[in-house]
Amino acid sequence: MKLKALTLGVAMAFPLLASAQGTGTSVTLYGVVDTGIEYVNNIGVDKNSSFHMPNLTASGPSLWGLRGTEDLGNGLSAIFTLESGFNPNTGTSGQGGRLFGRQAFVGLKGDWGQVAFGRQYNMLNIGLRSVDIMGPAAYGLGSLDTYIPNARMDNSITYLGKFSGFQVGLAYARGRDTQTTGGPGATNCGVDYSSQSACSAWGATLGYDAANWGVTAVYDVIKGRDGANFYGLGASDQDRRLGGGAYVKFDDLKVSLLYINRKTDSVIGARLGDRSDLWSLAASYNVSPAVTLDGSVNYIRFGNADESSRAMYYVARARYNFSKRTSAYAMASFMNNSGLSALSAAGGTAGANPAAGNNQTALMVGLRHAF
Repeated sequence: MKLKALTLGVAMAFPLLASAQGTGTSVTLYGVVDTGIEYVNNIGVDKNSSFHMPNLTASGPSLWGLRGTEDLGNGLSAIFTLESGFNPNTGTSGQGGRLFGRQAFVGLKGDWGQVAFGRQYNMLNIGLRSVDIMGPAAYGLGSLDTYIPNARMDNSITYLGKFSGFQVGLAYARGRDTQTTGGPGATNCGVDYSSQSACSAWGATLGYDAANWGVTAVYDVIKGRDGANFYGLGASDQDRRLGGGAYVKFDDLKVSLLYINRKTDSVIGARLGDRSDLWSLAASYNVSPAVTLDGSVNYIRFGNADESSRAMYYVARARYNFSKRTSAYAMASFMNNSGLSALSAAGGTAGANPAAGNNQTALMVGLRHAF
């Protein structure tokens, strides 16, 4: 019944979208369908291997959405975005089964910037986009810190402004995530009416983009609550990330470097401590209009007692564009764990982690179509 209702709604939307053009209102239906085949070795203590179709691919997540704007006059516009994630290998909704789990917000936009209200990406995600070359792919920064590509907030208000190359952003949320599944922040931490700070989140970003280079800085804080929540944070505890990066462009080559320091009042993982330091050096090269090569070398160190738990993560990706909308890709990654680190080379595949201290290789080929 839900599928029939959704299909009918989308079908009815098409004439409405068409009629909106030319009236001062513009509504766009957009999306990405991306799926692939993945191989992962050294899974678990038995060191099993697996061929499968992953939910998250070497290009990015599958999604569809509606984006709209209305001209209100005097340089002011109303805006909205409703964006849904889904898993093409099973047809299920992402982000814990939410219809618009990726984004759902409404706001106002003008020369002074943009203010929006709803479920949105926070400033950690937005601020790192210019320096995160691999993006929200299965073999990206999410393999080292799952929070980074899933950094969204329920019940949030955000401000974004762009002025002569500068970008500034602020975000605050009361009840940062109401779900119990569907992401590392989704742990039943909705609005707590008995505490103003419990389950809240806030962040900021400041950056500058020139023609061939750019820099960015980000700060992100999430608060816990009594009872089960993100990484066991109590009502007075917080988990914060401070980072930044820079990039340069040389014709068809882009090179970026970023750093993220994390400190938490809880623990990052079993005996891994309460701190991590992450570095990432990445590059992208357009061989031709149809072929792009990407790669990254990443390092994370955990602040446990003996400082021996760490990982090196190597990633390579090749993409071929059949057209502006359709592309094929191949991607490979290798995770070199040390000490108590048990990070997976296949960060987008839940349950594929190796045993602590073991290495892992992941390979993927796939097809992507945007509409």
